[in-house]
Amino acid sequence: MPKKTADATATHRALLLFTQLLFSGRRLWLTELAEQFHCSKPTIMRMMETIEVSGVAEIETEIESSGRARGRRWYQLKHLPGTPHIGLTRDEVEKLSFCRDLLQRLLPEGIERVISNGIAKVSTLMERAEERGEATLPRAARVSWGRIDYTPFQSRMETLLRAISSRTVCAVEYREVEYKFPGRGLQRYEFVPMRLTAEDEALNAEGWLVKDKGKPETRHPLTLAIHRISSCAPTSRVLEYCPPLPEHQGAFGLVGHEAFPVRVVFDEVFSGYIQERIWSEEQEIVALPDGGVELRFQAADSNELIGWLFSFGNGAELLEPEGLRRQIREELEYMLGMYADVR
Repeated sequence: MPKKTADATATHRALLLFTQLLFSGRRLWLTELAEQFHCSKPTIMRMMETIEVSGVAEIETEIESSGRARGRRWYQLKHLPGTPHIGLTRDEVEKLSFCRDLLQRLLPEGIERVISNGIAKVSTLMERAEERGEATLPRAARVSWGRIDYTPFQSRMETLLRAISSRTVCAVEYREVEYKFPGRGLQRYEFVPMRLTAEDEALNAEGWLVKDKGKPETRHPLTLAIHRISSCAPTSRVLEYCPPLPEHQGAFGLVGHEAFPVRVVFDEVFSGYIQERIWSEEQEIVALPDGGVELRFQAADSNELIGWLFSFGNGAELLEPEGLRRQIREELEYMLGMYADVR
């Protein structure tokens, strides 16, 4: 463990700060940097000066003079004094190829092709050229059932990806799920995407719903399933100051939903499966005398939770919250009626 001296801490922070500048490729705001590095704004400013005076990089900085970010200072790497020689190891290229293999059949074919071509080009930077072939060999495979073919949705994904970097407002037409929102049908949103997420073989776009007229202002977080987006067109509107999305808070479910405590008992058949996984950041698993387990965790979407519980059949019983127990009972009674004629 490194010595905890003031000089060591300052040097470590400066290195981390330079790494951020080097690899982010975007503006870094002074306020967020101070929060991230747990120090004052003047300390960040001194570190920036140190990096630039050392001659390793030229840093651009400015205070915004208009918009919602008015008065806020940002930093961005302008350029390096020279292009460093980069030599990739076989292990690094193999791990990139491994990630490519795990993404197969999840992303559109066109994006998968771009990834494969990119790895092939990157492999030319390997220290030992004769190892290129072996380093890029497939080593993994994605196995899934009920997967979605995202190839028809590639153009929409590309639009969302471009809008993320520019904070562009997108005009989105979206087909709501009938069982969740009966009768709502096609909805229209003014949406600023912030990130794409993968969940149970499906891709989502998470971002901000904004006001549809005038200067864009955030209303609330919104999660959209990409395969339910009927159309997505960038507008001329840009969200000047885009606050970070609330994190998932380690809860089971979608971002932006308020988390609530859940207690579920699983029988012995599923106890190993439950204990092997993290269901929320705040969870407790209690072993029961009969070999089963009780899972206490946080959830953020009741519909997702009920669907998940049904996948265990009679091997899981929801204890809390009580309101969801009643909802599950009503759903089961309805399902029983569907099979009332079975003898």
